Amino acid sequence: MVLLLIICCSFSSCSFRPAIDSTTGEVTSRAASSVIRTHGDWQFNRIKKRKKISHDPRYTEPVERVAKRLKQVIDMPDAEWEFVIFEDRSANAFALSGGKVGINTGLFKIVDNDALLAAVLGHEISHATANHSELRMYRTLGAIALGAALYAVLENNDVENPGYAVTGYALATYLIDTLPFSRKQEYESDKIGAIYMAKAGYDPRQAVELWKKLDAYHSQKNKTPQPEYLRTHPLDQSRIRALEEFMPVAMQHYKRAKPAP
Repeated sequence: MVLLLIICCSFSSCSFRPAIDSTTGEVTSRAASSVIRTHGDWQFNRIKKRKKISHDPRYTEPVERVAKRLKQVIDMPDAEWEFVIFEDRSANAFALSGGKVGINTGLFKIVDNDALLAAVLGHEISHATANHSELRMYRTLGAIALGAALYAVLENNDVENPGYAVTGYALATYLIDTLPFSRKQEYESDKIGAIYMAKAGYDPRQAVELWKKLDAYHSQKNKTPQPEYLRTHPLDQSRIRALEEFMPVAMQHYKRAKPAP
């Protein structure tokens, strides 16, 4: 009973607060704390030291074009923008607080036009503007504190093997709260990214095409994907459906924007 009460409290105390209005597409940027900013800078510099940086114009030129347009529409006034391309075969990109963005050369196996690149960069940058990493950190710290409180309560009441109960709590929290919260953030970043690219003059319908390409890519690499409830990210097909439902909102922003060349 105590275990269930603590789990319920942990969920209700840190509900998901959207950074985008799904009906209008209006985005609310959340400033990161100085701790998160400092850690992001440190992490980015560390990656730059460990990985080889590419200066190949096949990659740098489209990134510069797309980044220039995105920076004009993203509400991140304190950003110290830095877009770095890493020689890495994996099709991936990331963004950290403060405008630090990394793109792997392997991404260009899938991304073959500026609109697709804008979809990727918009999605990744939205994790920073929505301050997703800090929200996850506080949620994790809250779960740890509640786990410690549970252990203390059980130990003070002479419950045998309180560690088993805490382990059960940790597993339940991970499956019922942590993973769904992470997936919600991914869905949110898909929407915010679509708005960013639309405002920058890129057709947001290309975001749907991006996930179709990624779905095919992931299917080739992994024939038996994990069930969605065990994943930090939604299934590609789920993301495609969610983006298609959101597309009328994103298209309204695209119609008001100056089209990218």
